[in-house]
Amino acid sequence: MPVKEEDIQPGKCYKTKGPENYKVVSITRGIVTYQTWTSPLRINVGIKQFADAVYKEVACPK
Repeated sequence: MPVKEEDIQPGKCYKTKGPENYKVVSITRGIVTYQTWTSPLRINVGIKQFADAVYKEVACPK
C-alpha cells in the first residue's frame, strides 16, 4: 500500500518497491526533492508520484 501524501515529511526515509530507498530533502508546493541512499544527486518529483513509488517509512542511515 502506498504511503499517503500527507504522511511524507522532509528528513524521513522511505522504502520503494524496487531495490532503492529514498530520503526526502524537502517538500515545496507539492514538489518532493529526494535523494537515493546510493547517490548524492537530488531528484524532484510531484508528491503524488512519490507517494505512489514508496510503500513504507524506514529508518534513515546514520
